[in-house]
Amino acid sequence: MQVTKIISGRQVDTPSCSLHQPKTFILGFSKGGTVLNQIVTELGFSDIGSNVNSSDSEICIVPKTKEALLNSISEIHYVDVGLNSTGAYLTNRDVFERISERLVHRAPRLRFVLHGTPRQWNDKQRDWIRKEKDEMLLLLESEAGKSGGKLEFLSRYYFSDKPPTLQMHFEIIESLDVS
Repeated sequence: MQVTKIISGRQVDTPSCSLHQPKTFILGFSKGGTVLNQIVTELGFSDIGSNVNSSDSEICIVPKTKEALLNSISEIHYVDVGLNSTGAYLTNRDVFERISERLVHRAPRLRFVLHGTPRQWNDKQRDWIRKEKDEMLLLLESEAGKSGGKLEFLSRYYFSDKPPTLQMHFEIIESLDVS
């Protein structure tokens, strides 16, 4: 199958498959953390699939199946997520245990990055956000040691010297460090 692109008014055929496994980065901003939680849960409970680390000559740039998409995820970024109720961060131990098992059994490396501002992580009226974030980090830390070094995680705190504002919640997008 080929993807057709239009470049400078002329059509150029580009193959949609290559020899290299694609890497998918997923970012969830604000309430988008709930979508990430569902994707991470699917990742934990899906089969690794036969195309992980395979020597197939045709690995598609755009994954054709759910398993191919999940197997291509290499980074998950929670960007200043928060809700007016619980559930901003995933705190289900079973999910992270299954992800760790998945990584041990041939799945590629997976990196979680939690990005936050005082707006979400220091909100005294919604202190469950910080508690959930801290619990998720503890779960990741616990499972990282079991994954053979394939599960990585870190937390980045932005605007730590400023009082919480709604403006910083949006400014994090401009300051985001995904390295």
